[in-house]
Amino acid sequence: MAVFLMGCSSGCSKNSETTDSTQEVSPIHWTECGYDIGDHACDFTLTDQSGNEWNLYSHYGDIIILDFSTEWCGYCHVAAEETQAVHDEHKSKGFQYATIMVEDFSGNSPPLDSAIQRWVEHYGITSAPVLAGNRDMIDSGEGGWPVTGWPTFYILNDDLVIVEIIRGYSAQSLDNAIQSVLNPSTE
Repeated sequence: MAVFLMGCSSGCSKNSETTDSTQEVSPIHWTECGYDIGDHACDFTLTDQSGNEWNLYSHYGDIIILDFSTEWCGYCHVAAEETQAVHDEHKSKGFQYATIMVEDFSGNSPPLDSAIQRWVEHYGITSAPVLAGNRDMIDSGEGGWPVTGWPTFYILNDDLVIVEIIRGYSAQSLDNAIQSVLNPSTE
């Protein structure tokens, strides 16, 4: 009997699993998720700059940076200047850098055909996914990603466990976090 976790758009809960003897066993083996360090990240599916669906749990086995940004945030723009380079430097190691655009310049959900396209074209992002997010993903007291400043980075290991959260942008802090998850100490 195969057991797998169904995707959760705004958070998983206890007993969110289903069974079906005709399905393959998924590597997803947890029944709870969360948004804090040590939690398995909660699943979501968003549309990328090419119009394709990007699902977090389909990247199980990859190390992932989730960069929650807005189009109006200055430091988000600074981070975006490095997005493609960071993605390219580490992609051969099973690494994903995904930017989740939460708001456009007007504070609205970013449309794919304007805000997202402006972002990828301006910063030369060709293969790192830029996803059209929205405020519904952010914690409003009822669950969600606890983003309290822009940008906020969640670093997930290859088991989709949140290993670090960085609020604000520092190239050195982000690089240190990437190196620690790519090269974990054996202490």
